[in-house]
Amino acid sequence: MAHLGTYDVVIVGGGACGCTTAYFLVNEGLQVALVDKNTVGQEASWASAGMIGPTSAPSANPWYLQTTSLSKSLYDTLNEQLYDETGRWIGYGGDGALTIAMDEREAQSIALEASAQAADGVPAEALTGEEARKREPALPSGVQAALWMPEGRFLDARNYTATIATAARQKGVDIYEGQPVTALQREGDRITGVQCGSDLLSADYVINAAGAWAGKLDPILTFPVRPLHGQIMALEGPPCGLRHNIMRAGAWGYVTPRPDGRVLVGATEDEWGFQKKITADGMALLGVIVRQVLPCLTDCPLLDIWSGLRPASPDGLPAIGPDPRTEGGYLWAAGHTASGMMQMPATAAVLTDLVLGKAPRIPIDQVRINRFLASS
Repeated sequence: MAHLGTYDVVIVGGGACGCTTAYFLVNEGLQVALVDKNTVGQEASWASAGMIGPTSAPSANPWYLQTTSLSKSLYDTLNEQLYDETGRWIGYGGDGALTIAMDEREAQSIALEASAQAADGVPAEALTGEEARKREPALPSGVQAALWMPEGRFLDARNYTATIATAARQKGVDIYEGQPVTALQREGDRITGVQCGSDLLSADYVINAAGAWAGKLDPILTFPVRPLHGQIMALEGPPCGLRHNIMRAGAWGYVTPRPDGRVLVGATEDEWGFQKKITADGMALLGVIVRQVLPCLTDCPLLDIWSGLRPASPDGLPAIGPDPRTEGGYLWAAGHTASGMMQMPATAAVLTDLVLGKAPRIPIDQVRINRFLASS
């Protein structure tokens, strides 16, 4: 067996989570390797719509509120920092998120949501229809009200992942692409590295950031994460452009802009296992989203359509931190379901704290893998 190297940390999975964690760790002076079965950034991060911003979600708090809030702050910093280091912008911007109401019932739900978000410390404001259209002229003329969350942002997740991977590599992270991990290396019950076919990488810590494939890495250290398929399309945006992520109260789906003028419309949720495909039903649902959320896009040219596999956990929250089935050396970082980019830099910061032996800056009790072990 060829020994490729000894590292402080080996990260399995080259998506946004793995690449961001590698970047943060190498900035701390650690020797880091990142291993991906294919090319870095080509799975869930490549397919993501990339909507960002602090959000309170009662069923997922406090973790969700804390990670989405910290991630927004970290993205603000990374946007400039990564440009300084690589000369590439990550495709980050926008003036907030708007949830629009087209009738009185939807308007009432928006008023309640604005109060709930504000009560949890998330900037949120209920707007009249006229105020909303001043902020976003492309909105339908019949908008009665809107919830404006000014901290909302859009992010080109593909460009972000490629850029932070480049920055990590420049700083000394060894990136092994096309190297599927075939086994974990053990000394007793401690994880000490990974095998990639006949090659071995040793490490003090192995971080499993393998997305929808995270639960298949080892037959003993399992995790009930599953692939949740999604289809998304890109349209040519309206002449006036868009400055906000846009949703409709009580309706499925969203529209989110890109700096180059495109707009993304998503997304389906399909339970098809590990296969990716574009379907007529998926296209039809995306068309319904356009008509319900932003009908001015109905006649805009279709530029692209794609699909990806979200790493979905049973309760919608990730598994973060150590696995009690080992004596150390193994950390989980998977299962963010449909909001991974919203939580990503904060997740990477927490993992960095754990590797450095510090108390995680966001408590992880709610997202430990233990909750699935107890239930099984």
